[in-house]
Amino acid sequence: MKKILYLLLLGIFPSLMAEQKEIVLWHAFEGFIYEKFAEIVDDFNHQSGAYRVKLINKGNYKEVYERGLAAFEDGNPPHILQVYEVATQSMMLKPEVFRPVDELMRSFFKKFDPDVYIDAVRDFYSTSHNQMFSLPWNASTGILFYNRDAFQKAGINPNEPPKTWEDLEAMGSKLVKAGYMGFTSAWPAAYQLEYICSWHNLPFATHGNGLEGLKARLNFNKPAQTFHWNKLIHWQKENIFQYEGRFISEPEKAFTEGRTAILLQGSNRFPMLKKASAHPIGVGFIPYWSCLVDSPFRLTIGGSSLWVMAGFDEETYRGIAQFMAYLSLPEVQAYWHQQTGYLPITEAAYYLSKKKGFYEKNLAAEIAVLEVMNSKITPNTKGIRLGNYTVIREKIIDYLERALNGEMSAKEALDWAVQEGNDLLEQFEKENTARQPKETGV
Repeated sequence: MKKILYLLLLGIFPSLMAEQKEIVLWHAFEGFIYEKFAEIVDDFNHQSGAYRVKLINKGNYKEVYERGLAAFEDGNPPHILQVYEVATQSMMLKPEVFRPVDELMRSFFKKFDPDVYIDAVRDFYSTSHNQMFSLPWNASTGILFYNRDAFQKAGINPNEPPKTWEDLEAMGSKLVKAGYMGFTSAWPAAYQLEYICSWHNLPFATHGNGLEGLKARLNFNKPAQTFHWNKLIHWQKENIFQYEGRFISEPEKAFTEGRTAILLQGSNRFPMLKKASAHPIGVGFIPYWSCLVDSPFRLTIGGSSLWVMAGFDEETYRGIAQFMAYLSLPEVQAYWHQQTGYLPITEAAYYLSKKKGFYEKNLAAEIAVLEVMNSKITPNTKGIRLGNYTVIREKIIDYLERALNGEMSAKEALDWAVQEGNDLLEQFEKENTARQPKETGV
């Protein structure tokens, strides 16, 4: 990688210094993902000469975010903080804590074009006035994985995954007769509600799902979403669907052990699933309801972005700007995308990967890219950016689980989730309206 990038980096680093200035980045990466990120950072450090980025793990996403804010209050923050997507709205309401990425980049580079970044990731981390606050980094979205052996045993063409939920229902019945559970899903609030909304161009909340301001309120308790959840409840009774919990370990285990034939999970999990499974794995797009739309719209993203913290000198910010420019290079982005399965944050990185034939043997990675670049952007497909959403999402799942357990109907569960979630959003708005920077249109 160093040889490939050397000439490119000469353009980013116009001068070299004898002693490197340290830039501290707090993150939540572990294992294989950390190793790949460290490799990229090491290459930057090797080529820079003037600056050296130091990676420090501060726990999980939630811990990194909270510790970063606490460190700022104590006057000793990192230079760069990794923030998970559900905390984006809360971070935007703390303008004293960070320096917007686009303003930083324009200070040190004659040209900074936010349009080079994929719409799905750029828009989520930008204000309604298109001011880009943070640099998208490890962005991901979901795809469909399936057990090719199970399909063969059930008399289903192993080269044709379900395209629609209607297809999946029919295939699920055959898979049950062949001795399998039909399908399971990671992250139920995301995959079985948030995705249902964006994939079918349905609102999850008002005011552009929160991207247009703090007055947003949940409104996903409509006929289409209720229809889907009534189906899930019915399918669970017939073993076409099997709920395996709100996280990832149990759904993935059910799939890799061969009990469940289909899994909805992030594309970046493919290497792990392949390693843990004895059966060959096929991949496909997230299904859509053909009774609701003629073709699907776009999926929203998860993951995190990199925020530049406030309060440092301009020489330090020069190095941070160089690091951000380096991370955005098509070659760097293509490498990160190809090695980890995360989305490339620039269209150039996607087309570079395609030109080199990467997707011919890595279809899962391309499916994820196409899902977030598919169709036109609408207010319902830009993502969900709501205050206090980590707590609200847990409440949503609480009620979805009660529906699956037979304690209430799908409509009752969605109604209660909307009501309690909106109570929290109203409280959040009251607490933060005074902090909303009107000039940026957060």
